[in-house]
Amino acid sequence: MPESLLSIIQELERFAAYDGPWRALREEAPRLQRRTSELREREQRLDDLLVVALVGGSGVGKSTLLNAIAGDEIAETSPLRPCTAVPTVYHPPGAQVSFAGDWKRVARSALENLVLIDTPDSDTIAHEHRALTTKVLAHCDLILLCASVEKYLDEATWSLLRPLRGQRTMVCIETKTLGGEPVRDHWLGRLREQGFEIADYFRLNALRSFDRKIANAPCGDNEFDWPRFEMFLRHELTRERIARIKKSNAAGLLAQTIAHLDEQVSAHVPALAGLEAQIVEADKKLARLSLERVRDRIFAASHLWSFALGREMSLRAKGFTGAVYRMMEAIRSLPARLPTMLPWTGGESSGRRAAALLTNQELFHEDLHLVAEPLLAAHRDLESGLALAFARAGFDLPENLQGVEDFKEELDQRIVSVIRGPARDRIVRAAGWLTSWPVTVLLDATPLAFVGYTGYRIVWAYFQMPLLDSSFFFHAATVLAILMGIELLVLSMFARMAAWGARKTSLHDLSAALNAPGLAFQQETALLANVQRLARRVAHLKEAIR
Repeated sequence: MPESLLSIIQELERFAAYDGPWRALREEAPRLQRRTSELREREQRLDDLLVVALVGGSGVGKSTLLNAIAGDEIAETSPLRPCTAVPTVYHPPGAQVSFAGDWKRVARSALENLVLIDTPDSDTIAHEHRALTTKVLAHCDLILLCASVEKYLDEATWSLLRPLRGQRTMVCIETKTLGGEPVRDHWLGRLREQGFEIADYFRLNALRSFDRKIANAPCGDNEFDWPRFEMFLRHELTRERIARIKKSNAAGLLAQTIAHLDEQVSAHVPALAGLEAQIVEADKKLARLSLERVRDRIFAASHLWSFALGREMSLRAKGFTGAVYRMMEAIRSLPARLPTMLPWTGGESSGRRAAALLTNQELFHEDLHLVAEPLLAAHRDLESGLALAFARAGFDLPENLQGVEDFKEELDQRIVSVIRGPARDRIVRAAGWLTSWPVTVLLDATPLAFVGYTGYRIVWAYFQMPLLDSSFFFHAATVLAILMGIELLVLSMFARMAAWGARKTSLHDLSAALNAPGLAFQQETALLANVQRLARRVAHLKEAIR
């Protein structure tokens, strides 16, 4: 058997071992196990003898045909009643026919490549006779479908053979030909309508051939295709052709097995697609709720971002203006920082929340807990709806799913990744830019120039007399204060704009992070993805054997 077919069988064996939650495939597993076992058995018997079954209704001449092939009366015959109660196995001496059980055996066949089995009548009302015929058909490689002109359209026989269409090579044999109008075209046409493929066709008169062999007489014209039939048995069924027949049968069995599996799986593909859409919709709904909750809780107060940026600028501020800014920022933020300085006051403060926004303080995790708590209830509701949808789609979900915990962990991770990642980076970059040396020099230039000019006036007046009066110092201080106030106002305006931009952009980042697939229902998604992968693999197998 080609390596590609062996790999496909191995793939089917993996499907046969499936014991997951999808009932459609799990219920198909026992059938696959039987089919793969049969395929393995046929693979191992490629070099064995060809097992040929003679099948047909009562009185069509199966036993007579076997006697004619053997040239001896090895099977009991009667023109009036069925005679074959158990299969008769005609095989070469020393051949191993392990499946034959207590069947009648005749070990003197000169056909060294063949084992011929005469089966009980397929149209009998005896259930055990049909069961024996079915057992023979399960082990045979080639079926000689025997019929007479009176009984060639035998529905009882066809009912046994239909499950084997494409899995066994079949040859049609008229066993009682007397001449007259041939039924070949009509018989083959009806068989094709039933989906049977016939490899060859022979018109024989088995009784005449048997009588002639007993009399040791030469073959006559009244035996029709008998010479060609004997040539077929003795010379055409070589080891090479037998191997091809067995491979063809195995390929047919493999194709039908995969086709049946694909049919069963494909019927559930729309349901799987519907489940996927439901999971995506539930995930998006939870993402929207999460974004609203985080926006209202962590992103609602824009002054927190200004406070956080001011805190970072205070740590990095340089120069004269920077020192004044640090003092002003400390005074401005004192009411917000007071609860941090007085922890017994309890409650929540803007300063603590702003500090927690960009640090690893526990308050941020408290905020996350307050954000997640109402979302967990929404997750449970959506999870219950998905569990019902999975059950309707043929899934038995495990009882130990930890979806809520997974969701909470993923939600925390995504929020933290934005707040402690790009959001913090933007605040730090903005603080770094607003406190950089070029900005510091630009801000310090005017007040320092004014201070220098004022100092020059004071020194000049000291040496030139008279001394400057107090109004000069008052006005100088006033002008310096105005200059510093303008510069601090401009710096604060830029800081607020930077904080507003960081908050807005971070909110977009958070929206993208929360709306990314996989926020919730990760186990359900993984389970469904695995089943969809199996379904695609089945479709791929069907394409591979075409």
